[in-house]
Amino acid sequence: MALLRESERQDFWAIVVGADFSKEDFNLEEIEDKPTSAGIYAITGTMTVGRKSTGITRQYAAGYATMWLVCFEADLRGHVFGTA
Repeated sequence: MALLRESERQDFWAIVVGADFSKEDFNLEEIEDKPTSAGIYAITGTMTVGRKSTGITRQYAAGYATMWLVCFEADLRGHVFGTA
């Protein structure tokens, strides 16, 4: 099982395009945390979003019941990554 579901990936790109940015100007990297036990656990990790043209990157906690997409969209629309 992956940290990032395909629907989340699609939502990420829809947010980028919906805010009038170019998909080619952003990259998305997922870093899955290592499990702390051999039992049942929730998959957690970090999503790193970078804008190539500005060099600005931000990290968001990701995994079950996180709101990283909401936080990313707020940053994007708040011009943390610069303007479109």
